[in-house]
Amino acid sequence: MVNPSSRPFTVTVVLSVGAQTGGGYHQALTSLKMLVERFPPHFRLRVLDERNTFGEALKALGREGLLDPENITSLPRRMPTFRDRVVVEDGLLYRFARWLLALRGVSVGSSPLARFLDNSDTDLVYFVTPTTSAHELQIKPFVWTLWDLCHLDSPEFPEVRTSGKFEAREATISQNLRKAALVIVDSPELEDNARRSYGITADKFVTIPFSPPMGIGKSPANGVQLPPAVKDLAGKYVFYPAQLWTHKNHRRIAEAIALLTDEGHDIHAVFVGKDHGAGASLRRSIQALGVEDRIHFLGFVEDEVVPELYRASLGLVMASYFGPTNIPPLEALLLGVPVIASHQHKAQLGDAAVFFDPDNAAELAKSIKSLESHKTRVTLAKNGKALLATMEKRRESGYTELTERIQHLAKRLLF
Repeated sequence: MVNPSSRPFTVTVVLSVGAQTGGGYHQALTSLKMLVERFPPHFRLRVLDERNTFGEALKALGREGLLDPENITSLPRRMPTFRDRVVVEDGLLYRFARWLLALRGVSVGSSPLARFLDNSDTDLVYFVTPTTSAHELQIKPFVWTLWDLCHLDSPEFPEVRTSGKFEAREATISQNLRKAALVIVDSPELEDNARRSYGITADKFVTIPFSPPMGIGKSPANGVQLPPAVKDLAGKYVFYPAQLWTHKNHRRIAEAIALLTDEGHDIHAVFVGKDHGAGASLRRSIQALGVEDRIHFLGFVEDEVVPELYRASLGLVMASYFGPTNIPPLEALLLGVPVIASHQHKAQLGDAAVFFDPDNAAELAKSIKSLESHKTRVTLAKNGKALLATMEKRRESGYTELTERIQHLAKRLLF
């Protein structure tokens, strides 16, 4: 144990995602709160809100007495040096400077975030999201978070393959995995994949399962009205809260809805999430299927609306090709909503979901029809409740291990 009378060991938690990142934003906030609640009292915890997107949430933690406002910081709005501004500013002068440097083969160097942290008095940096620039730290050791290796599992999708995205992910993941003092993963399957793919033999992984967003289970039923576009569809739609990427596989849901329509079923689909380029093609497919009146795009919706959209649905369809874990199934289970998921999620969900082949619309249609059975819904709800209890125990164990390992790092770093 570190001597409490010595200077406090300082850990800076970095929040690097935007509010519209979806599950990533909520997972980062949940991770912070779980850590704050368990942090050794003789350690100092500082939070760096890189993009200034967590302000209200951090104030709430302060009001709960979990976080000292003096320990909340952010990057300067105006970078103090021209070198820093060349890295991040979007003005014409800085873009021209980057272009000239690139022509000369000159790198602009480490990011302002890395330089800010290296020049701070922190002892350890904890990135609660997969911040790509973590490896640029030259002085401070860090804890890194890995969410997936889907660019290796499914490289056919443009969002992880085109315009150098695959190469960029490979470079940053490889460097961050190797350089991190500890790596946080959400499942044993991801740890095994990372070890095999990158040859990591060091004992540096800590498994902490994903958790539903804070407060979603406490939201009052019927506390918020459904959006006008779907207010008359309660109990007649499947719900999919997923941003419009190709790998999210919205098209298979549309095909399943078309099959169900042909069979005489009055079932709709409701999609929420930002369009990242797959929307136009998806809408053309929906039009070709003739189910424009049964597929409802709500775009980005406020957090308080999401629980009611779950509750009013026939069930969640997690159609994504990416896995092996995702957050929406946990949200649905917490709210007692049945889950249909692609086979990729079997390790995460066990007997708490109905599974389907994500390439097979007929199989998905059959899975959706199965939710009309009261017995099936009751069984899924029971199994889901048991799964969440098991995951909570694993989560508690994971955060306990993380805290203990940070204390071990303190013995090596505090001098």
